[in-house]
Amino acid sequence: MSGTGGAQDAVRAYKDVIGELDAASAALRERDSGRADVLRHRLVELGKAAAEADHHAALARFAVAMQWDSVVDALWKEDWLTLRIPPQPDPGPDGGPGPDDVEALTVAVERAATAVRDAGRRWTFGPRGR
Repeated sequence: MSGTGGAQDAVRAYKDVIGELDAASAALRERDSGRADVLRHRLVELGKAAAEADHHAALARFAVAMQWDSVVDALWKEDWLTLRIPPQPDPGPDGGPGPDDVEALTVAVERAATAVRDAGRRWTFGPRGR
């Protein structure tokens, strides 16, 4: 009968190991479920952030187009100057804003457009201050 007792011990040890594995897998499922919830929430946040960034970029492109049209209108009388296609961002070697720095580029475009319009106003009826 010692064979039966050894078999029962082996079965009991097997059941114990299976029980531990089952408990470990349940704990992993619970932990992974919590992680999945966090990741789903983060994915929604990132989707909203991406949509907001896309909207912001579209507004920036629109603002730049409006500034470009304003500059072209201000310089329409300059026959020698042909302005057809707006230039692309070209950061200077001094570490100016890069093409991904939408805020800084938008501010730079506004300043440059204002400078062109101001210069055009000063020269409308000849240089001032003479």
